[in-house]
Amino acid sequence: MKYCKCISLILTVMITGCSDFLDKQPDDMKTDEMIWKSSAETEAYLYNVYSQVPLWGANVDPWLGLSDECDMSWNVYPTYSVNLGNWNPSTGLYNMWQPFYKAIRASFVFENNVDKCPELSDRLKRQYKAEVKFLRGFYYWQILKQYGPAVLITEQLPNGYDWNHFPRTPFDDCVAYICQMLDEAYPDLPLNWKSDRQWFGKADRTACLAIKSEVLLLAASEQWNGNPYYRNFVNPDGTPLAGRVYNESKWRKAADAAKEVIAIAETDPKADIRLYKNHENGDGTVFSPYKSVRDVLLMKWNCEILFGRQVFNYDSWEVHCSPGTYNLGGQAPTQRLVDAFYMKNGRIISDPLSGYVEEGFAATAGESWNPRNLNPVTDRIEMIRDIRNGDAWGHWAGDWNMYANREPRFYAAILYNKRIVPQFAEDVAKRDYFSSPGQKNGYARVELYYGGFSRGSGASTFYPRTGYLVLKNCDPQSNMCQGDRVYVKTQRQQTYIRYGGILLNYIEALNECDPNNADIEKYWNMIRERAGIPNIFAVYPDIKGNKLKQRELILRERQIELCFEFDRYFTTRRRWLANTPDDGSPTRQWGEGGKMWGMDINAGNASTNDFNFTGFYRRVAFEERVFSEKMCLFPIAQSELDKNNMMVQNPGW
Repeated sequence: MKYCKCISLILTVMITGCSDFLDKQPDDMKTDEMIWKSSAETEAYLYNVYSQVPLWGANVDPWLGLSDECDMSWNVYPTYSVNLGNWNPSTGLYNMWQPFYKAIRASFVFENNVDKCPELSDRLKRQYKAEVKFLRGFYYWQILKQYGPAVLITEQLPNGYDWNHFPRTPFDDCVAYICQMLDEAYPDLPLNWKSDRQWFGKADRTACLAIKSEVLLLAASEQWNGNPYYRNFVNPDGTPLAGRVYNESKWRKAADAAKEVIAIAETDPKADIRLYKNHENGDGTVFSPYKSVRDVLLMKWNCEILFGRQVFNYDSWEVHCSPGTYNLGGQAPTQRLVDAFYMKNGRIISDPLSGYVEEGFAATAGESWNPRNLNPVTDRIEMIRDIRNGDAWGHWAGDWNMYANREPRFYAAILYNKRIVPQFAEDVAKRDYFSSPGQKNGYARVELYYGGFSRGSGASTFYPRTGYLVLKNCDPQSNMCQGDRVYVKTQRQQTYIRYGGILLNYIEALNECDPNNADIEKYWNMIRERAGIPNIFAVYPDIKGNKLKQRELILRERQIELCFEFDRYFTTRRRWLANTPDDGSPTRQWGEGGKMWGMDINAGNASTNDFNFTGFYRRVAFEERVFSEKMCLFPIAQSELDKNNMMVQNPGW
């Protein structure tokens, strides 16, 4: 019962983002004998250290709306103004500097006092100390990603300490300290929590290795590996905060760190780490690439999840992704991401051999659209059920050719015009409620054209400016109809790192230091095989061993595989591609500034448009974003700089 109460407390703290404990002054905590005499109070303080693990989602973080893969259509969210260049150090947007340091300080308080608790075993004390070291490394990693070099605090300091003694610490020294914390935590943590599933979301050994992989990949990438832009980024005493010389060995370290995770996955059955596949996890006996890529984030704490958070605000996520009245459907993929997905033959759409067609309506349906050969007119409910179960997927005859014969990950991620909305109830009347009078056929096809029910012409005031909605991580068994939202599946975790990401880390790093290594093909094609597309070197044999060509397609694979998982924002910046100039092309692949493209949601006449209106399918710029090199890092809030005159601002701010 004690453990049940504790897990209830950690969930409560994570949901609220703060607690009475964190609101106390740290020195009060240190001298409060009650805290350290009681195991329940001591453990509550530990969970309080966990409380600043970020709760990402549709409207609480900037990583989607500020990336080139997504648009947050609502001007009430700060990403809207940031993309127009309306921010500065005094704006205070997404200021996580203080919360992360608050949690880091709490980790030292806990580590220095947990031994006082007589009700905890020595084993638990060692484990709990390891957990706060892990969290300390985790929070410093978050600071590095968002702000760059941290002010590295390595011990508990008293309240009222003169912070003017603390300049920022060189980036590589921050990386070394994070790795040290993860290495020190590793021996006293369990391999994982699969034998005691109530503790999923806490630190374990595989999470240590996974985060170390992410940290070293960041350190090896162009942003921090000899970047001339940061040549004059120095402390007041002249100490450089970023390395000035490119060091290829950093890529080797990153590759080795990812390989450690892979080695455990391949040699330790207790780890139970592998790419998620439906038929290996109780969903039928036949492998389905569509079900596998769709459900990897939906199936709670499956074999691919390496680190996550118990609480994920799935209601908010799906409300922002789902169209129509009672929902806020405006979380919008960009045309750039839509174009990135491969065709079903594994080729990019610009490849003349891909079979891609830009215009016109598809004359035939995809091969998986109706596996039971049902009658679409008389068997509506059965067909809807197959779509929601994932047995039926792919394009229908009459869909726009741009969306025909694409790879399974495309159909798992993108809700495009005319596609049937999975997350509506299996009820013809309710589904027809979400269709315009001329489009009612019991299926609820999303109407994103001007005048359509999901476009915002009277029926809904929220709609995607790009002409697409995010479908990934939306439970198809949800019921987003008429406000009576019912969820069939259990609440799922928020995933931070999964095994597919580690495989991508490995091949990306290995390509930079050893592009002919056979492991690149081996692990790259594990991802593609699960996605249901051919071996990359069978499709493009001429790229093999060519670092530049392999890099281009590895980063594309990452863009696709990890879309809407809060990775793209950081990848474009760490690879120093976010500031790629706009050449005016609607098909350019890189650059966070300039025109961002989608479909023409304003074309035509609201009273006459329907699914046959072809003017919608014209590439138009929905926004012209402002971006410069300085924006690869957030500015440190001016209020924080005012507390410490030794702390320099990020370059350009």
